[in-house]
Amino acid sequence: MRRRIISLLAALLAIATALSVAPPAGACSRVTWLGPNGMVITGRSMDWPYSFHSHLYAVPAGSTQDGDGGANSLTWTRKYGAIEVAGTTDPNGPIDGVFDGMNTAGLVANLLYLGESDFGPAPTDDRPRLSFAGWVDYVLTSYATVKEVVDAFTDPKIYIVPINFGPGAAAHPTVHLSVTDASGDSAIIEYLDGKPVIHHGRQYQVMTNSPTYDQQLQLNAKWDGVDKNKDLPGSIQSQDRFVRASYYLSKLPQTTDDRQAVAGVFSVMRNVSVPWGVGDPEHPNLSPTYWRSVADSTNKIYYFESALSPNIVWVNLNKVDLGPGSGVRAVKVEENYSIIGNIDDALAPVAPISYLEPTAANAVKPGQTVPEGSTPATAAHSRWWWWLAGGLAVLAGIIALPRALRRA
Repeated sequence: MRRRIISLLAALLAIATALSVAPPAGACSRVTWLGPNGMVITGRSMDWPYSFHSHLYAVPAGSTQDGDGGANSLTWTRKYGAIEVAGTTDPNGPIDGVFDGMNTAGLVANLLYLGESDFGPAPTDDRPRLSFAGWVDYVLTSYATVKEVVDAFTDPKIYIVPINFGPGAAAHPTVHLSVTDASGDSAIIEYLDGKPVIHHGRQYQVMTNSPTYDQQLQLNAKWDGVDKNKDLPGSIQSQDRFVRASYYLSKLPQTTDDRQAVAGVFSVMRNVSVPWGVGDPEHPNLSPTYWRSVADSTNKIYYFESALSPNIVWVNLNKVDLGPGSGVRAVKVEENYSIIGNIDDALAPVAPISYLEPTAANAVKPGQTVPEGSTPATAAHSRWWWWLAGGLAVLAGIIALPRALRRA
């Protein structure tokens, strides 16, 4: 009898082990809705352990910006004005990073977490360097279309500088970028092993986090043929959010009503958001949703919703002066509960943003673009090991469980 119980426990343990070796996941989600008559609307959520004290910034064309990349720092003159979400990479620090936004051409850029990201070591040549905290701003103010962005980053002439951030510089700059333009073209840009990997095409409408995008597509494809009205993954894990976002995005009506279209994208983003207070202390990328944005590339309206406010606010890029000489302006959109509706007139003059800069204290160690003690190479190896070990454990459990049950 004792041996039978041990056999039963061993079978159950094998299955439990399989369920416990899934790769770590991240948070933040992004979708792009393609509607009739060329309508294009992109939504995203921002999930993190703490608030970035976000502001909406209006940055004008013709202004000059330092990329704060350290040695050989990139400096550029903005070709396009933009509305951007900027905030504090350290909750007690100054505004020093841009995470999201849309420019006057309707190009949208979203920066999301990706644990496998690896920008590679600093170049030995004189290539201009750009702080990762200024990547979104550079893209939005330099390019009008996704194709232009893809051409620029297929063989990049600049180096994106990874910089640790947050309290004690404990957070690692593991991010990937999505871009969408007014035509509905999209691209996902991931730096893996120091090189950009780009997925380019209108079909890339959904992005979440780990694993890498090619693996994410494979995992999502496994749900093809499943009746998702009855069986749909509901966890906050990245893979589940990807499946859920893909499904609900496909169910949005093809409406020409702007209000319904924006509401539809907001509804998908709320569905894949992480409830307030829910998180995982050991994986800070699995954290509550602090805010959501929806960018209407067709009508050039940028919407913002704080999780702590009942009010949605928006800026109309057609009516806000983003031309040369209009100056940098901003309005606080987190912890500012009095604002509601159109906030074009709430934008007030502010100083330009100085991005997070590399220092001896926040420098990324070689290979440190994933949690301490692991390198991108070992992380990739571990992911394959997780999947292999999980598959073997499930198989062993399935084989052993019936026999153990019969003996028990």
